[in-house]
Amino acid sequence: MNRAAKNVLRKLGTDIDLDEERQHLTEQEAEEAQQRQVANEAQRTAERNREAGISSIPEEMRSESEKRHDQYRRRQAMDGRSPSAAERLPIMTAAQRKARDKDRPKYHATEFEGPIEKLIEKYPDMAEVQRHLTLGQSMKYEFTDDGRVLDREGNLIFDGDKIVSSKK
Repeated sequence: MNRAAKNVLRKLGTDIDLDEERQHLTEQEAEEAQQRQVANEAQRTAERNREAGISSIPEEMRSESEKRHDQYRRRQAMDGRSPSAAERLPIMTAAQRKARDKDRPKYHATEFEGPIEKLIEKYPDMAEVQRHLTLGQSMKYEFTDDGRVLDREGNLIFDGDKIVSSKK
């Protein structure tokens, strides 16, 4: 194109050289993007091949150390996928911890103090007697609302005032 036509077009606002330069830059960017995509795909393939290195060998042909290494590598990969415990667990204040612990059941160690008759003699309150029973004893006896104590067969052990002799 001659110089006069270029000057007229430049004054009108279109410059053929700028358009050609833009088109050239666009083509270069497209080529670079395609090259990056090819390089990324090659890198992914290489990583997959590297990961499949030991695991591509059949299980029965691997030594114990190779199996341990593979398990360790898999465990590390899994650990990297999940957030750390510090990120997963909530941060609790002392007041929140105290409220949480208050609602939890209190486990206290029990030890055999003697048969239920001895416990009834020792502790006048039936709630206290129940607290001192072992797990096996608490499964054996039933405490009624009116203060009586029955064994598994329904025999009366304590009538609310005195111990009933259950031995025949």
